[in-house]
Amino acid sequence: MAKETVEARKRRRHENLTGYLYIGPAAIILAVFSIFPVCYAVYVSLFNWRLRQGEFVGLDNYVRALTADPKFGQSLVSTVWYVVGTVPVSIGLGLVIANLLAQKVRGRAVYRTIYFLPYITSVVAAAAVWLWILYPAPNDWGLANAVMKKVGLPAQGWVEEETGVFQLVAQHFGGSLPDWMGGPSLALVCVMAFSVWQSLGFDVVVLLAALTNVPKEIYEAAAIDGATGWQRLRYVTVPLISPTLYFLSIVSVIRAFRVFNHVYILASKEASGSANTVTVYIFNAFYGEGGQSVRVGYGSALAMILFVIILLVTLVQMRVIGTRVHY
Repeated sequence: MAKETVEARKRRRHENLTGYLYIGPAAIILAVFSIFPVCYAVYVSLFNWRLRQGEFVGLDNYVRALTADPKFGQSLVSTVWYVVGTVPVSIGLGLVIANLLAQKVRGRAVYRTIYFLPYITSVVAAAAVWLWILYPAPNDWGLANAVMKKVGLPAQGWVEEETGVFQLVAQHFGGSLPDWMGGPSLALVCVMAFSVWQSLGFDVVVLLAALTNVPKEIYEAAAIDGATGWQRLRYVTVPLISPTLYFLSIVSVIRAFRVFNHVYILASKEASGSANTVTVYIFNAFYGEGGQSVRVGYGSALAMILFVIILLVTLVQMRVIGTRVHY
């Protein structure tokens, strides 16, 4: 018995060592490129760090960001508008399109490819094309303003327009709204439209994969019971693909909070105060753009605040949505 115990311990040590060897490379990469940068960012955020390390300021950078920096608050509001305006729309449209593509229609493979193409297209190249389409007034070079002119509507500033979309609608009908009811700026809405167009293909492909795993017998039974198409979607499809919807909601919210590339390209300097998200504001703090000076320590503090916000939002999603998932 003692001999078997020693052999079992040796076998267990060998298995543990083999496991550590397998996960070792991934753990090293994770530690070097993820854990260490986060820890170092926390360290940098505690100093008045510009081009080089300055004096220790403790939590002053955090206090300043949360209490004395209205531009950071404005960028945070723009980010919230961006998340609310892109995540539900992208997932909702993705579910509708995936449900249509799951049917037996002619050219289904072609349609799937068309919807997925924007997602694999270079963001920079696609944003540059959209920037040409949304070229602002008074020039009518852009396709959008050319169409507006054809239908008898006034040309818009698009990516340079800081006025809220609700305010613009009210002004078109001769009214006016308070500033807090103006809504997101037209420049930010243009960025949101690009984001939905660009990310829709990913949501469609993921949801289409989930729909193909739903047993056809359940739909047939629901149809025999007299369920309409909307009832089948609501009471059969959505509950059965709820794990996929849960995954997409978490991934999409995190991605929306971390968005940078197309916001930086599309949001013009004139509309930077209304269209820039937190990530762009952090970038400007790091590299001294947007009329700011180089503030590495302050930018690190902003990045850590964003990290905490994303963590809290994800935990709330897991708490609220996770309990409604059917496995």
